[in-house]
Amino acid sequence: MAKHGGWLHKLAMLAALPGGGVQAALPVPPTRIGINLISPAYYKQSRAFANLALGSGWVSKAPGFTKLGPDVVDKDGNLKMVPGGQPVMRMLSQPNAGKGDATIRCTYSGHGDIRPSLGVQDVKSGQGNFTFRWRSNGYKNSLIMLKVFAVDPADPIRNLDCREADLPANQRFDAQFLDFVRPFKVIRFMDWQNTNANRPVTWAGRHTPASLNILEDDGVAIEDMVGLVTQTGADAWFNMPWNADDDYVRHFAQYVHDHLPRGQKVYVELGNEVWNQIFLMSKQAAQEGQAEGLAPDPDKGRLFRYAERLTQVMDIWAKVFADRPGQLVRVANWQNYPHRVDMVLGYKDTAKHVDALATAPYFGYDFRKNPPGDGGSAFDRLNSGMDQSLGIALESKAVAAKYGKRYIAYEAGQHVVLDDQALAEQLQRDPRMYDAYKRYLNLWRRQIGDTIMLYASVQPIGKNGSWGLLEYLGQPLAEAPKMRAVSEVLHDLQR
Repeated sequence: MAKHGGWLHKLAMLAALPGGGVQAALPVPPTRIGINLISPAYYKQSRAFANLALGSGWVSKAPGFTKLGPDVVDKDGNLKMVPGGQPVMRMLSQPNAGKGDATIRCTYSGHGDIRPSLGVQDVKSGQGNFTFRWRSNGYKNSLIMLKVFAVDPADPIRNLDCREADLPANQRFDAQFLDFVRPFKVIRFMDWQNTNANRPVTWAGRHTPASLNILEDDGVAIEDMVGLVTQTGADAWFNMPWNADDDYVRHFAQYVHDHLPRGQKVYVELGNEVWNQIFLMSKQAAQEGQAEGLAPDPDKGRLFRYAERLTQVMDIWAKVFADRPGQLVRVANWQNYPHRVDMVLGYKDTAKHVDALATAPYFGYDFRKNPPGDGGSAFDRLNSGMDQSLGIALESKAVAAKYGKRYIAYEAGQHVVLDDQALAEQLQRDPRMYDAYKRYLNLWRRQIGDTIMLYASVQPIGKNGSWGLLEYLGQPLAEAPKMRAVSEVLHDLQR
């Protein structure tokens, strides 16, 4: 395999057609770089909202920091009671990096005994509010916890809001988060929608902007997601939950239709990686496919069931957007494997119900099973791996072209997962990671083109992956080689 794109160039010039024919080079549209947003959980270091109380849930210390049920917490995350005489706790997201000393003001409705703990000073309390001073000990070591010792059942604590004292009460999103997001052309909300949890959701039970526990059920409110793309000017990319009923899908589509600015497109897909058997929705799709008799083989049953349900969901969206179909991009998502994507698009008339095929051309996905001996061998493997992955993506693009569809990437970037934390940190911070990302994005621009959605925004380096372009929001570019490379390519694309 050529190390510097020779194999990719050959594949670009010779895209195989079914039956052994060969077509001319596929067109390469302008590249648009988008971002997958990591869940706004407090431990992800990916603060998105001005309200620091969003991004966690209430837990009880007895027994074992257990999550509280609907008898204690309502659907919006407001406490109704404190059970068992033990305090109920909630973590706060950290204030922005660089604010080594921040005064936090919390406000709430109702009556109860609520106090901050862990790394806080100068606590001052009043009815319906309290303030404290927070000192940063670095993004890994600074935690803030709220404890509730009692609530008035007739007038419980609700509408909790904690933010820097100098922030306006009506500011929804964190300004530093908005600055990070603005350069990207498309925002994919898969993690914000809690898609992989595979929860049954209904429109009547959905989260609203009043919801505090946005990590559960259907995740962040649709009003916030549409509000974010409205503020940033990005196109939106939504994932319809596998277990959403048609009423939810129809209302969701109608809200987007009525509130998304007409100059911005909406990408929509069904679930996330239904092909990937680590996810509950993948197992469910296989069971449903076999139950319907779509195929005796569970893999084919899963694929055919996905195509069947995909058609149903996309038809709902198409009907809602019938007056402006050009604003809607209906996406079929499958594994970066040409034969399989051909089976999806070729199942009955599935291709007629979608506008684009999306795969995830990651590179470096074999490191956990076969760890590199050193940085040099690691980056040699990353470069050859991206050649292979993008070569397969070109074959998938040829399949999409056969059906007259766009080819795009729903997730992309490095896929290095290592059990060795020290080695993971070394590789992610190595200057050669900057070179790898520049090469990867430039190969995409020259050979493939169209929308590529990087995974992901902000997340610390860990043993289950090092997905974040930044390790924490506000990290200097000099310390973030992936984000530095992406920023330079984004700037170049704007010229």
